[in-house]
Amino acid sequence: MINSNWPRWISASVADYFKVVTDTLYLPLLTEGVDDRAHKTMHYNHAELRVNGPFIQEPSHNYYILNVDINVLLTELIGNTDAYNMTTWCGVIQNAMDGPINVYRYGSEVGDDQVWIGCLVPRRGGGDSNKVLHFGQISRVDPILQSEIDGRFKMELS
Repeated sequence: MINSNWPRWISASVADYFKVVTDTLYLPLLTEGVDDRAHKTMHYNHAELRVNGPFIQEPSHNYYILNVDINVLLTELIGNTDAYNMTTWCGVIQNAMDGPINVYRYGSEVGDDQVWIGCLVPRRGGGDSNKVLHFGQISRVDPILQSEIDGRFKMELS
């Protein structure tokens, strides 16, 4: 039977995982729908995390495949920084998307006991694995560069 907690557990686990990764880059991580934006203009280096899904399939009775899309949007102020900061950050995030992401029962609801329930693994083949997309300077006025790392994952549960 589908568990209504799966989306929360996945989102919280993914946010926890990428928080550790972005901390190594000294980038604040803002999780979509969870973290407030510090400034309306967002004029500082940071990462934004969006988790879409799970998109649930039940190929056989009580065997589920949960597909999850993860996007990390990186924002960098153009200035007196290393010209390769954005590329470096993208490489670190893309590398983090290449391995399994552990999913735990995170949260503050009944049954959220932090027990491990499985792993999100990259979906391979057919262009489904992770990609880096560079948007460059996003406006003529604001000195901001943006790039996105887009990953496709799945988790099997029974």
